Amino acid sequence: MLNLDNFSNLKNVHIIKNEQMIFEYIRENEKGTLLFPVGCIFKAFLSVLVGIALYEGKIGSIDDCIIDYISHDEITDINWYKLKIKHALSKTTGIVWPRPQEPIPANMREVMKLKFESEPGVSFQYKPDPQIIVYLLEEIYGLEVTELFRTKIISYFVNKDYQWDKNDIQGMKVSVPMLNELGQLLLDKGVINGKRLFFEEYYKQSICEYSCGGFPECTPYGLGWWIGKDLKIPYFFASGFGGQYLVIIPQKKMVISILSDMDRPHLENKTIIEQALQL
Repeated sequence: MLNLDNFSNLKNVHIIKNEQMIFEYIRENEKGTLLFPVGCIFKAFLSVLVGIALYEGKIGSIDDCIIDYISHDEITDINWYKLKIKHALSKTTGIVWPRPQEPIPANMREVMKLKFESEPGVSFQYKPDPQIIVYLLEEIYGLEVTELFRTKIISYFVNKDYQWDKNDIQGMKVSVPMLNELGQLLLDKGVINGKRLFFEEYYKQSICEYSCGGFPECTPYGLGWWIGKDLKIPYFFASGFGGQYLVIIPQKKMVISILSDMDRPHLENKTIIEQALQL
């Protein structure tokens, strides 16, 4: 059993191993709650959508340039010719984004007015780089990203309870079973309920270290996934503000979903992963 006595911030913890629930914790005042905010975990879903676009032939490669898929006017900054899909997913675009209290550009044309502080692929910055992926997906499919999420991912899930508004991308709320299914999709390298959504090769690309990472997890970063380095066994995870975690441990065939109060960062929640390895 896990010892969660000192984790009053926790709302919910699920641990799935070999596709079976082996541990469940629900805080008393959260019993009956269906949907939970997951913060930046939504970026893992965006990564999956890119994998689907590759599988469906809408994108040729993560090494393709963004501007090859986006209609644009004349470009003077040579960095736009260097900016690749993998840079947007791995938060290494080098773009100078508006400050946190300022609005994000509403479309790709507005994004392309922004300047670069470094060449793409050089350094990791915890900035809104994945917003470029939103605009890219919408351009190639002609659908809003939330509709793509519904038709390309959730339609194949058993658990379909969520809320996601295009006007509040970071406000995604999902059920814990849906989060578990996302983890299982990664464990099974792109297959969910007998349906392949993306190539196994893309799974491998997603969990490669594209940079040494940085704030807030201070561990290497892949394509929408952080790469854990603090344990003896390899794992990767998505995270959101307040200690929201979706953790995948391939060697253990384990998925861990951790949901927490969003009052402040709760990096201590990661210690639950080490406890879970003993189960």
